Amino acid sequence: MIKTVTLKAKQKVFGNFAGRHTSPFKGIGLDFKELREYQYNEDAKRIDWKRSAKFQKPLIKEFEEERELNVIITILVDGSLYFGTKTLKTETIAEIAAILGYSAVLFDDKVSLLLYEKKPITHLKPTKSQKNIPIFVEKILEYEYLKKEYDFSFIDYLNKFQKSLLFLIGDFYKHPPLHKLKHETYVLWVRDKFEENPSTLGEIELLDPHTLKNVTTNLNKSQIEKYKKDILQNDKKFEEFLLKEKIKYKKIYTHEDSFMKLMELMR
Repeated sequence: MIKTVTLKAKQKVFGNFAGRHTSPFKGIGLDFKELREYQYNEDAKRIDWKRSAKFQKPLIKEFEEERELNVIITILVDGSLYFGTKTLKTETIAEIAAILGYSAVLFDDKVSLLLYEKKPITHLKPTKSQKNIPIFVEKILEYEYLKKEYDFSFIDYLNKFQKSLLFLIGDFYKHPPLHKLKHETYVLWVRDKFEENPSTLGEIELLDPHTLKNVTTNLNKSQIEKYKKDILQNDKKFEEFLLKEKIKYKKIYTHEDSFMKLMELMR
């Protein structure tokens, strides 16, 4: 599995970025330099519409690129990650981490991996070497997620480090106060479609991923509808928070192409 995930991620990154001179993270981690007038044929997405309206002419924000990006990939460890109908969420997360890792080192940026529960479980040092990315994948796939549950102390831990490009990965049934992070944060919201749209299964035995206790329940139509409504409201609340705080995010399901979803986020 480690070799399969690593090879798949590497092929996608190098197959798509070979020959490119700009990192997929370009435009991230930049310092504001000045405003200047828009030039014909430039990307209109770069126009600062608020200031353009004030000065009655189209203006673009100029940025000064940092010499080197520091990328931190953080997995919020929880028993609920060890689930998937066809592909485990942990496998999808490992592939995402590998894609981000290879993308960083290909363009000479430093990247590190953090697995966090109630304390840092694994925090691999920043690297620019391709040979370390399979180690990222190994750490993610071989970790025991069941009976684990993270808390929000990861925020204080991460804030000890220099400002970085932070990719925060989890299923986000809990809503951390991410606005307290000093980093440029991107949320990668990993789910299995069944979690949000389960079938009517009748009486079944479920395993609590945090306690490993078996619970027998009757998943009839009314219970399914209530569950769907609750999870929809919970997700909507988190999404509204992310939009309010201007934190970019992407929900990635286990059956989807992780590379394409990440590229959508980086546009």
